[in-house]
Amino acid sequence: MLMKGNCQIAALGTYFPKQVVTSRELMREIKSELHYGISEHWLSEVCGIDERRVASAEELPSVLAIKAAEQALSESGINARDIDAVIFCGISREWLEPSIAHKVQHELGCTNAISFDVSNACHGFMNGIIIADSLIQCSDATHVLVVTGEASSDITNYYVDKLRNNSASLQKELGALTLGDAGAAMVLTPKIDGRGFQYFNFYTNAKYTDLCKISLDKKGRYEGQMVMGKISSVGIRLHSALIEQTYLALQWQPMDIAHFICHQTGRKPHQRMSEVAKVSPQIMPVSYKHYGNITTATIPVNLYNVQATPNQRVLIAGAGSGISISQSGFIA
Repeated sequence: MLMKGNCQIAALGTYFPKQVVTSRELMREIKSELHYGISEHWLSEVCGIDERRVASAEELPSVLAIKAAEQALSESGINARDIDAVIFCGISREWLEPSIAHKVQHELGCTNAISFDVSNACHGFMNGIIIADSLIQCSDATHVLVVTGEASSDITNYYVDKLRNNSASLQKELGALTLGDAGAAMVLTPKIDGRGFQYFNFYTNAKYTDLCKISLDKKGRYEGQMVMGKISSVGIRLHSALIEQTYLALQWQPMDIAHFICHQTGRKPHQRMSEVAKVSPQIMPVSYKHYGNITTATIPVNLYNVQATPNQRVLIAGAGSGISISQSGFIA
């Protein structure tokens, strides 16, 4: 599905918990060499993930999102009361209802904003952006706040306990060891002078839903699997089939791109995405090394980190289990 962009980024914000947990610590915890015949250095050497941030008990998903949003609002110069909509896009949440966006709206003082959640695995933030874009196009909304707060370390801790007791399949649960915690926020406003999002290209193939699926049983325990090698391979194949259509809509060539930002689960998929887009890995910022897979926060965090200069062209490739993917072009 191709959609023309109508919004631009007024500001971005990020937040990371202070606690750092290394990949070696996790692998040592599950006794990877004894139980699975895998080196303690495997996550670092093969996946490229050295460490990740872990939220404290007080750093709930809403708290991570609020801290990032405070930075984004401050840098945008937009008063919280002028925000027309708050969209929370995280996988993590501290309750089932109401939406986490309600807490974010209240704590920030966005008293005039409608609030709701959007959920679509790691792809949720990109879905939040196109919904914000549609609100800006089809209503009188002029300031939309898209936020996320991911505290996925509770999933990691659960599977570490299972793997420590040699009661799980490392191949199926390995993805849980790659996760990291973070908050991110983006303030979107109507596009002017040609800058901002140019086109969005979204695609879903639900045939692969079971490759990465986490649920809770009746006792509140996690169950499911995260077959990251397979889901990454399929995701890259889907991106490859879509990229020429995206370039055609944007009327861009690979050499036009200053920064290429994509969802990150580890080193190998990241490198392969440079081949898909036909761009140099040198223009692809890396977050997985120090933060792991920060799920819905990946795209906004990397957009924040590159600090694109005016008129630079940025290609964005989102992905999430299901499988959902997107490609979009943004002019800073």
